Amino acid sequence: MSPGTFAVDPDPSGPPYVLDRSSRLLVESGPRGTIVLNACDGLGLEEHPDTAMRRGYCCGMDGEWGPNLVCACGTVIATVYSDCYQVQELRLQPDAVERCL
Repeated sequence: MSPGTFAVDPDPSGPPYVLDRSSRLLVESGPRGTIVLNACDGLGLEEHPDTAMRRGYCCGMDGEWGPNLVCACGTVIATVYSDCYQVQELRLQPDAVERCL
């Protein structure tokens, strides 16, 4: 995503991962309707206090364990995918945010 833009992903995103019967691969079955932003657009968000949720490899967080960012009040709000082997994006949990005009 370009900075300052967003999209809503209608497909499941993130864990839990389930076995797809036709391909026999693990697929994402997390929430539908995540709001996708540029990874740099999560101003004011902090890393999840549980270090297991902040797992990553050489360059950033992988998001494979689910939401890894919290807002200042401590509410789990988003997953950032910022490691070098994946698409760089931030996904807001649809049940944790609401759109305000």
